[in-house]
Amino acid sequence: MNVLVPKLPAIITPTERPRSFGAYPAWLIAAALLPLFVWYVRRLNDGSDEPLGLISLGLGALLAWSDRKKLHAGSKARSAGSILILASALSFPWLPPLLRALIAVIGIASFYGLHRRIGLLSLMMLSLPLVASLQFWAGYPMRVATAEGVVQALRISGAVVGRIGTGIALDGKIISVDPACSGVRLLWHLLVATSALAAIHRLPWKRGLALLSLAAVLTIPANQLRALVLVIQTWRGDADSSLLHESAGLACAALILAVLWWLAAKHRGVETPATVTVPVRRAHFAVLILAAIAGPSLAVTAPDRPLPESAAPAFTEFTFDGVTLPLQPLPSTPMEQAFAATFPGSLGSYGWSGRQVILRRVNTATRRLHPSRDCLRAAGYDTTEAIIETHADGSQWASFTATRDAWKLRVRERIVSEANTESWTDPSAWFWDALLHPLNGPWRAETVIEVN
Repeated sequence: MNVLVPKLPAIITPTERPRSFGAYPAWLIAAALLPLFVWYVRRLNDGSDEPLGLISLGLGALLAWSDRKKLHAGSKARSAGSILILASALSFPWLPPLLRALIAVIGIASFYGLHRRIGLLSLMMLSLPLVASLQFWAGYPMRVATAEGVVQALRISGAVVGRIGTGIALDGKIISVDPACSGVRLLWHLLVATSALAAIHRLPWKRGLALLSLAAVLTIPANQLRALVLVIQTWRGDADSSLLHESAGLACAALILAVLWWLAAKHRGVETPATVTVPVRRAHFAVLILAAIAGPSLAVTAPDRPLPESAAPAFTEFTFDGVTLPLQPLPSTPMEQAFAATFPGSLGSYGWSGRQVILRRVNTATRRLHPSRDCLRAAGYDTTEAIIETHADGSQWASFTATRDAWKLRVRERIVSEANTESWTDPSAWFWDALLHPLNGPWRAETVIEVN
């Protein structure tokens, strides 16, 4: 005979009863990452198109909030998240802000269970100020791939064409694939859209990662087609080719998104039993307290990194437009200080025939030899896109205009190898060449500024 025994409620002792910390963990995380928040806001206003990250951040927050009932963090995720947040706070004196921010984003995602959705995690990562860094690291290889694709397409049609670096030689003309045509922004937009699709359709990690990889791969032929339209119009001498060029880019992006949407909907994630959310435990809370103390404290007490000497007395004369004249050293200016900040080499500012000449010298490939346009943007100037000028002496310069209030500056710059006089108008192209040919240094970045 079966005897039914009533199930007694579990007895929870005071030491076993989970304690709710309410919103305190969120406030502790905010305190721990306060130096990163300050850095993020500054990067949003540096003129490098970094406000694009707000789109990804807002979209990720909206999708996470709408799916909040299905997002759960287990004990291991809570522990890993709190440790990563502490690591981000403790690494202030040693790691660059972007890397610390990446660690913090992964930590926050783990702590709140967002890491289970690759779409949400990638949206958070894409909200970081990545565009300028992507342009530097990946811009030149993507421009080379774009130029090569255009050359091969034109050869199929029977045209006599060749590639010189990122330039396309066609009928005696060199049509340059400039940084604006690298496809970096197209790549960023497609990755954000794909991440949103992965989050909306709750794709598991494997399928979501495959979809993101496909979006990145499809960016290359799409950008090649867009550049092909521009090259053909430039070759024909069309006065205004921007409309068709941009229309081709939008059409390619729309086609790729349609394919990605279909794939995401086809492989929509299956709802699985949710993992029980583990309350924030005392150990997690203690780690977050340490992070909240360490983050701001290290930001205040960490010694400033020593800056190199801003003067370079070795430069005594300078040649521009075939004219060689002596250089007159100038005292430090706010513009020069913007150039010199954290620069790993020597720098000098000079007067030359009514112009200001800034010379920077480095011995190895470095990310910090960035375009002077970035420094001017950080100083509050609005700048145009750079174009390539070929002067009478055969030298090539990147040229752009910078304006602020009543000031209008014409800026020309290039990088020259002091070993073999080879020159570059794009820091990204120089970086990869210097990385592959380190014996061609030292290199000198020449910037000529004149008031219009």
